[in-house]
Amino acid sequence: MNNDDIEYHRARASYELNLGLTSNSMAAARSHLKLSSLHMERLRLLAGNNSERPPFTVA
Repeated sequence: MNNDDIEYHRARASYELNLGLTSNSMAAARSHLKLSSLHMERLRLLAGNNSERPPFTVA
């Protein structure tokens, strides 16, 4: 586990989440929220929390 990797994915997840929540376009919002979800998933794996709970997804 690399603390720099964890911090990178934490920051990117938060950044993408904020962009997704404030986007004026539904397509852009979905894309940002998907990226946020992927970074959250990577963060969960790096932090050692290996539960089977799937990341947040937008249908």
